[in-house]
Amino acid sequence: MIEEFLRSTVVYCIILAPVYVIARFLWLRNKEKSTGREVTMLLFFFYSVSIFSQTIIPQFWIGNGHIEVAAHTYRSNNLVPFATISAYTEQLQGPLARIAFYNLAGNVVLFIPFGFFIPLLWSSIRKWGRMFIIALAIPLFIEGVQYFIGRSTDIDDVILNAIAILIGCFLYRIMVWFSKFMKNEQKRL
Repeated sequence: MIEEFLRSTVVYCIILAPVYVIARFLWLRNKEKSTGREVTMLLFFFYSVSIFSQTIIPQFWIGNGHIEVAAHTYRSNNLVPFATISAYTEQLQGPLARIAFYNLAGNVVLFIPFGFFIPLLWSSIRKWGRMFIIALAIPLFIEGVQYFIGRSTDIDDVILNAIAILIGCFLYRIMVWFSKFMKNEQKRL
């Protein structure tokens, strides 16, 4: 499961990396450049590609000389908040514990970096109100697109993803606070 995620993510990143590098070069050709910021932007790009490749881009493979797109045979839509979360929580001790855990934890862990990278890269979005809007907008966008491309959609994914993004923002703020604290401690010495 994780190996398949990583394998397909690497393929998408390899395919899209030249496009990113060329676009970024053209964007920055007459602007001041920071190596640290550019490395962080590249990491954010790879992270975003990995998330969107698994949630929005249809699964496909090349066979018999043409591209085959995976048909989603199972599709469900849940618009009842906490219904899926409750069902998975009940299964954490049952026969589907592994699936329940991966679904709950995955929806949180995979989205924490959005909340960390966004305020790190864009200072205009560091306020809690703006991050709250971003925390809702990203998962709503993903679930909305999934609905229109025939994949399952779930309001609980939006809830878990939004919480994760806010956790990431909180971790970013802790990092900033700790960094300032350490600088003040060094000045005292």
